[in-house]
This record gives sequence, C-alpha cells and structure tokens, in this order.
Amino acid sequence: MSDEVVTARPIRSSKIAWTASAVVLVAFIVTALVMKHANAGASFDDKDQFGTVVIGIVLAGLLIMPTRPRLVADRDGLRLRAFLGGWRTVPWELVVRVDFPSKLRFARIVLPGEEALAIYAVQRLDKESSVATMAALRSLWSQTHPQA
Repeated sequence: MSDEVVTARPIRSSKIAWTASAVVLVAFIVTALVMKHANAGASFDDKDQFGTVVIGIVLAGLLIMPTRPRLVADRDGLRLRAFLGGWRTVPWELVVRVDFPSKLRFARIVLPGEEALAIYAVQRLDKESSVATMAALRSLWSQTHPQA
C-alpha cells in the first residue's frame, strides 16, 4: 500500500479566469479615469469614478471563482472544494466508483444510490493533467476497494 496523495486544481480555466479578471479590472479603471473628460455631455464626479472602480473590483473578483476548486485525495478519502463554500470530505468507503463520463465537463465520484458528486478540480479542458489525475484516483480507489 502506498502513501500516495493526489492533488488537482483547474489549470486552463484558471488561466482564462485570471486573464479575464485582469482585463475587466483594467477596463473599469480606465473607464473611471476617463469618465470625467470623455463624458458626451454627462456630469460625473469623484463618487462616480470610485463606484466604477469598486464595480470593476467586484466583477474581477467574481471572475476568479473558477480558480477555487481543489482536490486532495489519499488513502483515507477525498477532500473536495467547489466554486463556492468550504471543503467537503468523503471517505473512500462511501465511494462506489470514480468516473469521467465523456459528455460531462467535470469528473465525478458516485456514492450509494447513484448520487454523483462533481470533482470540479478535474476538468475535461485540462486534458493530460485530468487523465493523470483520474488514473491516480482510480488507483487509490482500487487500493481501498480490493474486492471490486
């Protein structure tokens, strides 16, 4: 038996999210800086500029949410974090199978009663990384389910 630890996080969607977040933030800051001068006859003051920057910060923060998902798995079980909320721990004893259906964007674990729990950290977009992570997860699952 190994002391293998499998970790995963979204790679390509994280890069896209950080880039989009930066673009939106820069766009709102530039808009705030030029709104007093290029206003087409409207009247803007410092509060409007401040509000525009704050909205840009909020939107940029929302755009980095795809960077949050994580997976940490070892012999005891899986720890999952999704886009919102905290960590969820699932012991291997509850996991019926680990799969990545061809029509889904995310991997998943299947619990008793065919209840599925998405693993948002393992995404089809990451290709080779997802394949390696799924192989390691299946290896851990088979170590904890020798009768399967």
